[in-house]
Amino acid sequence: MPKNDRTARLLRVQYLLYQHPWGLTPEQLARLCSVSTRTAYRDLRALDRDGGVPLWQEEGRYGIVQGYFLPPVRFSLLEATALFLSSRLAQRHSDERNRALETAWTKLGAVLPSPVGRHVAATVTAMSSKPVDEEFSRVSEILIAAWSEQRRVRIWYPVSGGKEAQERLIEPYFLQPSGISHSLYVIAHDAGAGAMRTFKVERIREIELTREGFEVPEEFDADAYLRSSWSVWNEEPVDVLLRFSPSVAAVVGEASWHPSQTTEPQGDGSLIWRARVSGTVEIAPWIRSWGPDVEVLAPTELRERIAEESPTTSRHLRTRDILEA
Repeated sequence: MPKNDRTARLLRVQYLLYQHPWGLTPEQLARLCSVSTRTAYRDLRALDRDGGVPLWQEEGRYGIVQGYFLPPVRFSLLEATALFLSSRLAQRHSDERNRALETAWTKLGAVLPSPVGRHVAATVTAMSSKPVDEEFSRVSEILIAAWSEQRRVRIWYPVSGGKEAQERLIEPYFLQPSGISHSLYVIAHDAGAGAMRTFKVERIREIELTREGFEVPEEFDADAYLRSSWSVWNEEPVDVLLRFSPSVAAVVGEASWHPSQTTEPQGDGSLIWRARVSGTVEIAPWIRSWGPDVEVLAPTELRERIAEESPTTSRHLRTRDILEA
């Protein structure tokens, strides 16, 4: 049996059990799914053992443990398509296989019109070909539980520049993916440091969910916290000034790369681009990606670093004239 068919059947079993909170017998499931009773037993075991769906069993009936499913949500075609498009971004910017995302999009594809549903199925197949990182999945699952239940977690995280992991007690305020590093980050309050910190989930060596609760301050706003960030870092804002050559000026100017950006077309066809961002570490790879078609005008430290790494980006433009214009 094709893998996608079995996945679809397991999702149907989940849905049937969800619709029957009092439970169903394997014989009833077999009849409803048009399979043998033996296959129904195998599907129940697969859901419980491999799918992570907690099942209860009583007097020959099986059901899903109460609280596992979130309340049902109805999407319009436009809303569902918007979610599908976001899944395409997730597929490109995730290095590891995400089983939860696969099952979520399989459910979505099952209710979309056939032409779109086929593309969803193809996206799920592409996702399933990525390598599995069981440790990352385990850590992420605990972090998500801590975030949703507002419970502190104890993590063991490597000290900057070293191999030793340091124990930290954190309160996860927000989870944020990064398209730059293809990684997941947790924005949290570090109880030991008494300050906000950002941790890369892939670097967490060990994690432990505690019974200690916490309250997210009312003034905390994830979007405001990340407003100056190029991706996820929150550092002292820096004014970045770039000049793009005429060959890429139109492409750069028609996109919004950062909320603070401003652009100024020049008489020779080039483009002056300004933005105030948190530090320069995260924006540097984006600048490098434009090769010789970009020159860093400010700050000086970033200009020197980029020029040193890529001599071809150092151009003959008089920086002082641009800064004083």
